[in-house]
Amino acid sequence: MIAMVHQLLVFTGTYARKIRLAYLFTFLKAVAANTPLMVAVKLIDMLIKGEADIKTAIYAAAVMLLLLAIQAICQNIADRLQAGAGYKVFAEKRLELGRHLRRLPMGYFTAGNIGKISSVLSADMVFIEEQAMAAVSEVTSSIAAQIILTGFLFALHPLFGAVAIATELTAILFAQSMIRLSARNSKLRQKSIEALTGAVLEYTEGLGVIKSYNLTGSGAEDIRASFARMKEASLSFEEEYSPKERTLLIIYSLGMTAILALNIWLFQHGALSSTVFVGCMLFAFNLFTPLKQLYQKTGILTIMQAALDRVNEVFNERELEDTGTESLPQTADMEITFKNVSFDYGDKEVLHNLSFSIEQGQMVAFVGQSGGGKSTIMNILARFWDISKGEILLRGKNIKELPLTVLMDHISMVFQRVYLFEDTIANNIAFGMPDADRAAVIEAAKKASLHEFVASLPNGYDTEVGELGTTLSGGERQRIGLARAFLHDAPLMLLDEPTSNLDSLNEGIILKSLKEKSKDKTLVIVSHRMSTLNIAHDIFKMKKDM
Repeated sequence: MIAMVHQLLVFTGTYARKIRLAYLFTFLKAVAANTPLMVAVKLIDMLIKGEADIKTAIYAAAVMLLLLAIQAICQNIADRLQAGAGYKVFAEKRLELGRHLRRLPMGYFTAGNIGKISSVLSADMVFIEEQAMAAVSEVTSSIAAQIILTGFLFALHPLFGAVAIATELTAILFAQSMIRLSARNSKLRQKSIEALTGAVLEYTEGLGVIKSYNLTGSGAEDIRASFARMKEASLSFEEEYSPKERTLLIIYSLGMTAILALNIWLFQHGALSSTVFVGCMLFAFNLFTPLKQLYQKTGILTIMQAALDRVNEVFNERELEDTGTESLPQTADMEITFKNVSFDYGDKEVLHNLSFSIEQGQMVAFVGQSGGGKSTIMNILARFWDISKGEILLRGKNIKELPLTVLMDHISMVFQRVYLFEDTIANNIAFGMPDADRAAVIEAAKKASLHEFVASLPNGYDTEVGELGTTLSGGERQRIGLARAFLHDAPLMLLDEPTSNLDSLNEGIILKSLKEKSKDKTLVIVSHRMSTLNIAHDIFKMKKDM
């Protein structure tokens, strides 16, 4: 358990000092909480000897009140130091995680990890923040209280202390199997939450398709299966864990019984005074309560450890290197050059020794069968992924030697699936250029054949669109994506199926805009439409296993 607490301290970084300071006040609270027992023993001794009077009772009451006040003060200070540090740590860790995710390759987000990211943010971090930090404080308090009680037993009689130590060591050794079992279950629990989160996200994203085929019941099979797996795993854990917990309670009871029996035997043989006999009887029944409370926190601490491991897994994902210091020249003969480029998705190679060049100011189209690597070329050119072999040059500079900010400022992209935020149309268009004025937004919308549609809406450019743009048609979303790219006005435009959801009229307007307004830009287009291909200066045909 100490190792688990240490792992949390390492994770908290600079805030670990405050948490360690909280341990001091937790220890003082434990001292204040257990000192009344010693005061009680002293009072009993004075009563037996006939030395107690009203003044003694008043002093004892004052000491008790003082100890109660010390407990409250120490608890308050410990909570402020520890819980406060916990909330601050995770406020910073969430921001740090956001920065880290921003620098990860796009491949990470298409490898089934969306559910994991969601569960790390909404389950793992929240659990540690709200549950584990308080549990760590209670663990510290329980350990301190058990040490104090054991020391007091030694003060009463060395044999009492020896029996207590033997009981505690037996309990600690036996509890290791409980901790291992709980740790294994905690990992499965957090994995199950991740799987369930992923299933819910997939179900809600595909709800429109599911409803269209009247499969709202059967479409939720993955969610039901995830719930069933969580239920079975929890029941299996309880069946395996409960007997161990009962055994641990029996160990405590045997230790307590042994101390009581020893107390009576020693008293009968005149080895104990009446004061010690009564004092032992007073608190023997609660002697192992702190140890019991300690191991009741096993589940929380092992879940905390599993949650920390999962959070660290995400933080340990390798980021795209961003150490470039080069800058791009204003002009160059070749805008893009691929030299013997190879790229694979895991074990599947998509591009093999691919080489080509595109002159600055050219409009080039890529065509070919699905899976041939057309969209992949776009993605590796923007460094959403890094290639496995070869090099990609932008105006003669290796893109890995460019700062990512320089690279992305040079590129405007329109994806096959346009992502819209739950905001106004104007803000969605200006997403990449938040300082753009309304006139610039309108001009970009006109280039994308979007202005007339937006102007016809009651709130115009201030019309709110639903999350993911669900209130708009596919063609309207695509035109907002194009307007966004026009507004960015970068020297290189990468367009992945930019007109696939448009009718022939709007497609013609947009193609005309691309041809007339982008004469000084380099355009790379992926398309299957001949009308789109006709405006290209050159066409590259892609096939699988190139």
